[in-house]
Amino acid sequence: MTGNEQKGIITRFFSHLILPVVKRNPYASRVFEFILDNPLYRGVLILGSGTAVAQLIGIISMLLITRLYTPSDLGVLAVYSSILGIVGTGATFRYEFAYALPKQDEDAANLFGLCLVLLIITTAGFALILLSGRELLIDAFGLDTLERYIWFLLIGFFGMGLYTILNYWAIRQRDYKRITYTKINQGAGGAVCKILLGIVSLGPVGLIIGHIVSQIVGIGTFARAMWRKERENLKAISLSGMKGVAKTYRSFPIFNLPASIVNTMSLQLPPLMLLALYDAQVVGFYALAHMVMVLPVSVISQSMGQAYVGEASKMVREESRELRMFYMRTFRHLSMIAVPLIGIPALCAPFVVPIIFGGAWVEAGWYCWPLALMVIPQFIFSPIGTLSLYGYNHWAFMWNVARVIGIIISFYLSFLLELSVITTIIIYAFVMLVMYIVGFIMNLKAIANFSSEITH
Repeated sequence: MTGNEQKGIITRFFSHLILPVVKRNPYASRVFEFILDNPLYRGVLILGSGTAVAQLIGIISMLLITRLYTPSDLGVLAVYSSILGIVGTGATFRYEFAYALPKQDEDAANLFGLCLVLLIITTAGFALILLSGRELLIDAFGLDTLERYIWFLLIGFFGMGLYTILNYWAIRQRDYKRITYTKINQGAGGAVCKILLGIVSLGPVGLIIGHIVSQIVGIGTFARAMWRKERENLKAISLSGMKGVAKTYRSFPIFNLPASIVNTMSLQLPPLMLLALYDAQVVGFYALAHMVMVLPVSVISQSMGQAYVGEASKMVREESRELRMFYMRTFRHLSMIAVPLIGIPALCAPFVVPIIFGGAWVEAGWYCWPLALMVIPQFIFSPIGTLSLYGYNHWAFMWNVARVIGIIISFYLSFLLELSVITTIIIYAFVMLVMYIVGFIMNLKAIANFSSEITH
């Protein structure tokens, strides 16, 4: 999608809302023009508008979902999504992360073909593991609460993997409009499924099916668009071509895959750890608190992340010397909005959560205070923490390993000292805060090294 096309989309979409204000306010006019002229913020606005609608649907639907399901039901969903998030990370060996790098569309198409083949192979392998070692997995990790729903993991695994490889192709093409449409459809489809299945009292099954729907809706939209626009390039896919790109971008499975796995583990381990230390009800409270803190601001974070990757990868390919300036400018803008957007709702959460979601969820409100310590730096760092873009996959791996080790140690200390839930979450949040600061410093160093190599 070209810059002029993006401008046209924004102008048409927001004309009735923005133009009356722009005409009366010169400052608003300058802000609007700044967004239109800045590739990053054009992408953010397009992606953010759709993601905002999807997130709004999710927030509104939770008003009903928390009254149709118990905290334990939500805890089962949190455990399911955590396991799926961890195992799904390796579905394509992270080759989709390399989409942005090939200068030739034929090479990118072969990367897509490679990802599709790998997804089929890993899905078959995961099915064999579930078939032959299901009982062992359940006993080893204490997943008794998930035993009845274990086969839903296979459906979610393939669906999530297929959507991911198509979504990353759309990011390469900067097709932000289509990504926006799929986000809205995912939010609406998942919410409707959860509510309808909750009305008929399906319990955790309703939440899990709704979660799967919210991940796979949009696959057809992406696939049709890709075939229509990239038909000739897709015909260039061959076994030799896939072998070639697999070798060229082998650093992604070697370094980025392990880094992605441990990164996902650091984000998905808390529900599993809380289940082991306490029970499914506590996991449910934590899941709602985490949603309250993260969901409203993830619109900006996700949109900034996708747009930053799109623009920064272009700057890397062109060997631009303005990369550090772009990184710091994005960091400052995120920092300016993080504290009020996250801090104020966190302070009010203990008093507002039971009113909004029901008296059964009062404990979730108190979890929001310690979680704010983690969510604020996460909001700032996550969109721009892209060490792999600068060729430092091994740094990302070391950082993520250190983070996982810190999280495991924090929960292990809580186990040894028999600490309360709140204290456990405080320790976990502090570890995450420290690691995000370290990650920011590492990214600055990677960009400095990249700029130095360009100069020489």
